[in-house]
Amino acid sequence: MLKHYYTDLVTSASVGPRQAFRFFCNVESWQDWSSVIRHARLFGGQWRPGALLLFMPDLPGLPPVPIMVRIIDVEPEQSITWGLSTPLGGLLHRFRFIPAEDGGCRIHHEEWSEGIVTLLAWPAGRLIKRFNDRFARELAEMF
Repeated sequence: MLKHYYTDLVTSASVGPRQAFRFFCNVESWQDWSSVIRHARLFGGQWRPGALLLFMPDLPGLPPVPIMVRIIDVEPEQSITWGLSTPLGGLLHRFRFIPAEDGGCRIHHEEWSEGIVTLLAWPAGRLIKRFNDRFARELAEMF
């Protein structure tokens, strides 16, 4: 199957996975600490498979466009995966909060496409990477 990674980045946080995960899960505050999020909202009130996440990226030179994704998997205090999925492939995004020996954690941030969606998303690859890298770095800077 055709697969392409846009982001595979690990950042460090000086807090444990539980605290970092809880901070991240407060989706309504993303716009307060991230320069690339204009608005975000989780429908259904909690992070669970099937819930919908709406966010509006805010990148220089581009109009903000709302993006709606479905939550695919949640492992409390460990990881969240969301994405777009079709019979021809998908675009998936995962955050993993991994304990570090110093009591902090590493935040593994990855996004990839699978199947025919890879060919459709390819032109936006640099933009996706730029957005993700900035979001990941700003999240880590909050700790």
